[in-house]
Amino acid sequence: MNRDKEEREFFRDREHEPISFKFKCIHESFVALLNRRLKEEDITFSQLILLHYLWEHRDCKVTQKDISDALRIKHPTTIGLLKRLEEKEMLKVVVDPDNRKYRNITLTSKGEAFIEKDRKTRRHTDEYMVDGFTKEEKMQLRKLLDRVVDNMEKM
Repeated sequence: MNRDKEEREFFRDREHEPISFKFKCIHESFVALLNRRLKEEDITFSQLILLHYLWEHRDCKVTQKDISDALRIKHPTTIGLLKRLEEKEMLKVVVDPDNRKYRNITLTSKGEAFIEKDRKTRRHTDEYMVDGFTKEEKMQLRKLLDRVVDNMEKM
């Protein structure tokens, strides 16, 4: 453990710090880890999430609005992400032949290959985050985190 980390740990009161602070720490560490890894690929965390969404819905029509809603981002943010990923040839934006006011978004073969590779890396990252947990603890953590997500969506 380096000195800076030791000093930060010294000042943390893990038993009494707010749960929201713990989530903030986890989020920041996770995003930093992914951004370091993704920098080599010239992809950001937000772009990765969008690509995964498209991969998970590859058998469906996906519009810009679908992406905005699913990722909980504003329309201009969606447009920017799509533009950058289209420039990187990871996805295609095409006019919907059935309704010309909609744009359908699909992964390219380059985008699909990237996601296949990333899925393997993601499994490794997930394993790293729960290193030392029993199978039961992992299942319990998933259930507890799902409850937190559900609670936050009610707010």
